[in-house]
Amino acid sequence: MELRNALRPTSSVLRPLLTALGLTLASLAFGQDPFGQSDPFSSRFKEKPTFQIKFRAPEAGSEIHLSAKEQSGEKDVYWEATGEVVLIYQDLKITADHAHYVFATDVATLQGNVVIDQGATRLAGDHGTFRLKGKTGRLENASADLPPSYHIVAEAIEKIGEATYRIEKGIFTSCSVPQPAWSFYMTEAIITVDDYARARNVSFRIRSVPLLYSPYLVWPTKEERTSGLLVPAVGYTHDRGAYLGLTHFWVTGRPTDLTTTVDLYTGGSYGLGEQFRWAPTPESAGVAEVYAIHDKAATVCVPLSEAPGGGDGPCTMPNGTPGVFTQETKNRWRIRLDHVSDDLPWGMRGVISVRDYSDQQFLQDLESSFALNTASQVASNAFLSKNFGDNSLNLRFERTETFFGATVLQERLPSLEYFRRTARIGDTPLFLAAEGSLSYLYMNRGPDLPRGDYGRVDLHPTLSFPWKRIPWLSITAKVGGRWTGYTDSVDDTQTHFTGNSVTREYGEAGVSLVGPSFSRIYEGELGAFGKFKHVIEPRIDYNYVSNVDDPLRFPAYDDVDLQFGQNQIRYALVNRLLARPADPAKGSAIEIASLEISQTYNFQLPQTGIADTTLQPAVEKRGPLEAALRLAPGPSFHLESTLDYDTNVNQITSNSLSVSYLWKQNFVAATWFSSRPVLATPLPPGSPTVNSDQVRFTGGVDLSKAFRIDTQINYDFQQNLVLEDRSLLSYKGSCYTIFLEVRQLRVPPFPRRDLRLVFNLKDIGTLLDVRQSIDRILGN
Repeated sequence: MELRNALRPTSSVLRPLLTALGLTLASLAFGQDPFGQSDPFSSRFKEKPTFQIKFRAPEAGSEIHLSAKEQSGEKDVYWEATGEVVLIYQDLKITADHAHYVFATDVATLQGNVVIDQGATRLAGDHGTFRLKGKTGRLENASADLPPSYHIVAEAIEKIGEATYRIEKGIFTSCSVPQPAWSFYMTEAIITVDDYARARNVSFRIRSVPLLYSPYLVWPTKEERTSGLLVPAVGYTHDRGAYLGLTHFWVTGRPTDLTTTVDLYTGGSYGLGEQFRWAPTPESAGVAEVYAIHDKAATVCVPLSEAPGGGDGPCTMPNGTPGVFTQETKNRWRIRLDHVSDDLPWGMRGVISVRDYSDQQFLQDLESSFALNTASQVASNAFLSKNFGDNSLNLRFERTETFFGATVLQERLPSLEYFRRTARIGDTPLFLAAEGSLSYLYMNRGPDLPRGDYGRVDLHPTLSFPWKRIPWLSITAKVGGRWTGYTDSVDDTQTHFTGNSVTREYGEAGVSLVGPSFSRIYEGELGAFGKFKHVIEPRIDYNYVSNVDDPLRFPAYDDVDLQFGQNQIRYALVNRLLARPADPAKGSAIEIASLEISQTYNFQLPQTGIADTTLQPAVEKRGPLEAALRLAPGPSFHLESTLDYDTNVNQITSNSLSVSYLWKQNFVAATWFSSRPVLATPLPPGSPTVNSDQVRFTGGVDLSKAFRIDTQINYDFQQNLVLEDRSLLSYKGSCYTIFLEVRQLRVPPFPRRDLRLVFNLKDIGTLLDVRQSIDRILGN
């Protein structure tokens, strides 16, 4: 529910907000990843909050043990000791330079280098008093060490109950003391274990400099979820002004909780969100989220006539006419629903994933995830599945919005699907595979393209016969067919539905041959390997699918509608290199390299169901030579390369190379892709090129114990343009981590350059998360 945008360090508007609102923290609970799971750097930003103070519960019974270098006193009345004084009771151990203990009052007066150990906690001070059996007392000029790595330094620390402590004028930190890099200073605090800690006049400090202040602070000391206010989000955006986000977390029950968010902007925008989570069983859980905002700076696509100033860039109106982006006041919203149940009755499994937005520009304006900012598709789906033996049934709902200037919408409302994996028919040598579906579909491909709903029935059985009588030869024959019925069809230009039903049927047959295989074993050590096996394996696959009548009539929703009209053979020669470790104890043989060279020959050109073939690659009877190389000699190094060579025009049409290397916590990886398609219809002179040359580089390296750099760069050689550039610099201090990320996207229609600064406190969580547009900072 976060809309954490930018914070301008020099903003005079923001300073009073930081001072007045500062640390209004009623709970240090952080439950959201603002970048989203698809973000490559998201895991680097996460800091799990573990702000919990634990003390061991007192034990019953036991006696008091007293010892020292010099002792005096009266039995069962008082005890006086000096030098290496030790008092032990149950899990409590006290050491001091001098002690006076009165048995009747159970009070020990302690002087000099006082240390009180109880379980994993330690209290220390110059002097004080303590009740051994009551396990309460007070230390002056005191400190406390609490698990896992918390420290308290105060004028006085008083244990006032079985699990309650009072702190007077002290600091709290997880840094090394006495000069912590950061700390919370408080004039008074009451900490109750497995309950709450309440503090007054709290200020957050960097070294000795106070940055944030709150008159009152509450945080939970429970390990379980606890109701309360979450950390406020403070920021600044150029369009909406200074920003404050307040979030309340409410544990509504053992399996449920509710998070409410209120976002306030000085520019007049305000938002409200609700997130409800549930986990009724160990194998069933979900989350529902609704967010709405009254946005004074919404990005809206309007006709050219409504933006005489030119707007902020070109866009396409829903009717296909050109428009421009401008900012207007608009009520906007987003919806998210996720649920999974693996324990439904009759062994069924259900999954729901819903995403919806009031408008496409919501992604760019208000989502903090860089992956969502640049998303070109919003997808929702749900399914209910049941597996039984070799069969499965699936009830599937689907909705997909894809943005290509105009929005393309496709929906399944729903599809009932049946699958049977390839399995033997009784005791016969035959194997049967089948798939079928009953679907109600809707599509809207934009202006002057098909729009409407229709039904579709599809049946596709396949019968196969494998023959493996010879060890080095494998032959599999198959035969099948497909019948598909549509309640509606499209015209030959594929621009609109005709209202007429149509059916499609075709037969298919094929045979696959693997072998004869040849192999040779080589002895000799190379690296960690001591024996190698080279395997040469030819493969031949013949596939026939009969033609269909008038293929342009079938509305194309998915791959089911595009399969027909093939008569081809594919032949390949596969080389595989296997290696066995020199030390047998290190495992069995693995494949460390492979090279496959193949080509496809079409006895007749495949049918096509696409009316406009302007940008379709040319298809010849003799397909390109294809080569695929893979090297993986160990877990650290991996290489893959492909190459397609069209012998009809003596031209390389595509090739790629991907290589990666990992060591310790570091990695580098690079991928290069080049495409030179031969089009069926040459483009007119002056048309944009369809060639492509792109490279992607990613890497992460520890520069030192404290500094690390991660980067991702996508470069287009044809455009001589860096399409995407993301770099993350991390600094890990003794008790905090700072992340600085710069990310740039130059792909239209929404090019952007962003900056992100995150400050995580050790064992506490994220204190500061700043995002800002670089262009806004520079005034572009």
